[in-house]
Amino acid sequence: MKKYYRVMLGKKSIFAEQCFAGNFIGADIGINEDLTPSLPEAWREFNGKFIPVFLKKNPDFSKIGAGLACGFLWTVAKGLKKGDLVLCPDGSGIYHVAEIT
Repeated sequence: MKKYYRVMLGKKSIFAEQCFAGNFIGADIGINEDLTPSLPEAWREFNGKFIPVFLKKNPDFSKIGAGLACGFLWTVAKGLKKGDLVLCPDGSGIYHVAEIT
């Protein structure tokens, strides 16, 4: 089943032009480790492990904000599947649609 996602390409779409030109989506919330062995099928399990890591580096965030950030990271790293569609704003009021290939 095809899913649809809205993806911001950096704060205020700062990386939109670079992502559009290179045909990629990226996510960086400051967790500097290889996530490959830490990507379970369920995002809740991922969040359970990484919310404390995120909050340690970003103590001004609420637990809800940390959960949203970690959930987004899991979605980009594990949740997006071939055929899914993403809607990405470019910062000027225009949205671009892309298909995960």
